[in-house]
Amino acid sequence: MPQVWTRSRAGTASSPQVRQPVPERPSIHSIELPLDWGPGSTQIYLIEGQPLTLIDTGVASAASRAALTVALESLGYGLADVERVVVTHAHRDHFGFVEGLRDAGADLECCVHERDADRVEGYERILRDRISGMTALFVSFGVPRDVALRLEEERRRTLSVDIAEGVPTRVDRRLVEGDRIAWKDWSLSVLHAPGHTPGHIVLEDPSTGLLFSGDQVMAQAIPHAENFHLDGLPDPADPLRRPPRFRGLVEMRRTLRRLRRRPVRLVLPGYGMALRRAERSIRDTLLHYDVRLQRIDRGLRSLAAIGQEVTAYELWKALFPADEPSGDMRAHLLLLIGALDCLEEDGLLVTERRDDGVFLHHHR
Repeated sequence: MPQVWTRSRAGTASSPQVRQPVPERPSIHSIELPLDWGPGSTQIYLIEGQPLTLIDTGVASAASRAALTVALESLGYGLADVERVVVTHAHRDHFGFVEGLRDAGADLECCVHERDADRVEGYERILRDRISGMTALFVSFGVPRDVALRLEEERRRTLSVDIAEGVPTRVDRRLVEGDRIAWKDWSLSVLHAPGHTPGHIVLEDPSTGLLFSGDQVMAQAIPHAENFHLDGLPDPADPLRRPPRFRGLVEMRRTLRRLRRRPVRLVLPGYGMALRRAERSIRDTLLHYDVRLQRIDRGLRSLAAIGQEVTAYELWKALFPADEPSGDMRAHLLLLIGALDCLEEDGLLVTERRDDGVFLHHHR
């Protein structure tokens, strides 16, 4: 692997969680940071040069801060030396420590896509609004109101961790498709890649086939797609006059299909190590959802065959255990709603509204 001069060559011990994953770009360092939940760790990236840049930051926790401090010191830097942070999307494990860097003395530019920027700046408020809005979303897809309210209440009980680990911070640059993240002699192109969140981005270096994928493509993990109501009036072309909604799984499939057409050879994800078979990793993520869409489609046909009105909730009862934990139930309901969105988008499904406002679904 080519060597690059950093201040760590001056005698600072190297850190085991710091790696150089791209031989053609030795200024790129991957840094593994701990999490107290989920997979146990996340991956961020330091890019040496002017300005010294982090892609994502990990959460605002004592353990993550300590690990990042050690990693930076192994390269001869401190927290206050970071000059720019590019946030791939507005989840706490990706933006949560930006404000911590500022508190440590970093005079940095924070860059976030325009569709996720408000969430980074108002994280707690928007998170609370989304949780409340999920109740209305679930009820409209057939979940009994008492069940939806129970899911909301149980989700609120876990809010303290989210809020502690995701500290709101100022966004200095609102990114859009086609923007460039530049250093002296090279740059990364910003590609808007919605699905996991509305403002998720990936960063591409076409000259090397490198893609920083955030959570849109991951190693040994599958991203979930958000789904929630948006502000604004219904689409006048929609005969059901449904409220506007971010349909994350529809958007994610579009993003993944777009990425398959890009000249990507190496993926640096937010979770796991570098993916050197990029096309296969993207294809496998698409295949994961295609298989689930087929299963959900079969469940819908089975319910229809016995004369059952089909709602997302009835599909959940048919496909998942009745006693599954509330967190799994929320995730599965969102998956079902996303799958119904995709089947409708593909022209395979018709949605109608019952007199009580609940959406029913049947094949054409």
